[in-house]
Amino acid sequence: MYKALVLLWCSGLFAADVGPLQQLADKNRFFELRRELEQQGWSSAETLCFQAVIASRFGHEGEGIEGLQKILETKPGPETARKTHEEMAAAFARLGRYKDASQAWGEALLLTPGNDPERDGNDNTRALMAALSEVLPETADFGGDITVKATHNRLGSWNVPVRVNGAEGQWIFDTGANISTLTETEAKRMGLAVRETKAYVNGSTQKRNALQVAVASDVQLGGAHVHNVVFLVLADEALHIGPMDYQITGILGLPVLRALGRVAISSTGLVRVHAQDAIAQGAPNMFFDEESPIVEVVHDQHRLQMFLDTGANAGVLYPSFREAVGRDENPRLRTKREKVAGAGGVIERKTEVVPTLGIEIFGKPIRLKKLSLLPEAPPGSGRYRDGVIGMDALWGGFRLDFDAMRLEIE
Repeated sequence: MYKALVLLWCSGLFAADVGPLQQLADKNRFFELRRELEQQGWSSAETLCFQAVIASRFGHEGEGIEGLQKILETKPGPETARKTHEEMAAAFARLGRYKDASQAWGEALLLTPGNDPERDGNDNTRALMAALSEVLPETADFGGDITVKATHNRLGSWNVPVRVNGAEGQWIFDTGANISTLTETEAKRMGLAVRETKAYVNGSTQKRNALQVAVASDVQLGGAHVHNVVFLVLADEALHIGPMDYQITGILGLPVLRALGRVAISSTGLVRVHAQDAIAQGAPNMFFDEESPIVEVVHDQHRLQMFLDTGANAGVLYPSFREAVGRDENPRLRTKREKVAGAGGVIERKTEVVPTLGIEIFGKPIRLKKLSLLPEAPPGSGRYRDGVIGMDALWGGFRLDFDAMRLEIE
């Protein structure tokens, strides 16, 4: 996946002084940038690039793509054109317009030097999009308000009950999964046709896994039916968590959850799809980094951006969070080595441990314990993220509203 700092090129497109916007863009502070754009006095022509990217990242991809196409019509230089195509490709992918995403990645790669460190990852993404080019976008139909019950799994997250082709499964509810995922055995049990691609996928331990795909015409969750669901299909051992001898069979990823629109899990595991509820009013506290949801949190008056990963049992802090750690918290940090298990194997890392940390999400206070503060961010995770919000922050219940781009804590 691409790592370009997308907004670094915006200020060069027009002669206007957009210094305050560019300063926020350079730091990838998308929530602050969005608020600044809402202030009076900015010309739409002067801020076209910023507006297009913000629209796309905050769930209005159609509007964002229109703005990005206008930028390409100005015949910008190669680097600007490349990054515009990359941003469009990510927006098309979130919309399930895989053929358009593949074409946009192809245009970006034509402008990418052969020795660019991002080239291989971007070409792999293009190959995956090309393999899915005939697949229609994921959509959802809603029947009655049928509540189903999620169950705790041994990984420290929720499994939700699903049905495909008459077969029932228990899959992880995982906002951290860019695409839903199945083991080969589970795909066969569900009666899905599996086909090879030229792409690969990196697991959470960064081990490269050969990639197959399958498409389900209908995945049922309670009273909701999601259509054209794309799955990555991995070897069973790639989703086997060795230290716990735990076999993941399926992962319900972000595209399905977004197709549901508004979905909640209570503290007791009741899962409800809020299809008929009104869209929440007010400012969003979530945006997309490619297909990953990034949530705004507050700690000690510092606004921070954290990756929302309901498949992770606990949150993690990245080095950029250190600036927000208070003076009274710093002396309490201690160093330890820890093992982290995920798809692809186990890694060992050195961390500092924050004994307790208070954060707020939409004014809701949350007290977290024994958070790991990493000495460096994982590959590809340092651009827009100050850390990860995991299930330790969400066990009291949460609601995802992808129409309003909000995470609400019960």
